[in-house]
Amino acid sequence: METAEPPAVIVTAPVDKPVEAVVVSRDTRSEVLVSADTPLALIKAGRTEDALLRQAIFLTSTLTVVRPATGAGEDHLRWTYQPYLQSQFCFTSITGQFSCASGEVEELTEKVGGETPLAATPGQAPPDPNPAAEAARIAVATAMRARADALFETDRRLKLSPMLRAAGVSIRLIPSSAGSVGR
Repeated sequence: METAEPPAVIVTAPVDKPVEAVVVSRDTRSEVLVSADTPLALIKAGRTEDALLRQAIFLTSTLTVVRPATGAGEDHLRWTYQPYLQSQFCFTSITGQFSCASGEVEELTEKVGGETPLAATPGQAPPDPNPAAEAARIAVATAMRARADALFETDRRLKLSPMLRAAGVSIRLIPSSAGSVGR
């Protein structure tokens, strides 16, 4: 029995879009906006264990200067500010050793970005920091600092508490005089 040759397969390669801009420089950094250590007493079967919930809100900033690929035109500054919530659960063992589980990082929704021309007077560098980019960074940082306590409480209530309850552990918050850092 003869089999027919399968038809030829024609694959078209995607046409690359022309490059619109060339990256001149990029600066990425993170800053802790607010952090808090919440001491906890974990209780199960009459035994108590000391624990600590470490939480932080940090902001990752990416500033990129781009130039038109054609070479004609002025440079532009593109910025992105992305806030994150990090949580880490720590214990003090009966031997006095302190250790922490791996930190969990959650991207928060308050991400902002923008772009502005970097029009500089000939012979002068553009202002650093750029006023528009800095205003966006300050707005996100201010909003995150204002919401920090609520974000920390929600994180503890929705993530840590259910995990401990499932293990038959009750939680008692220990009053702390330290408070939050970075406010």
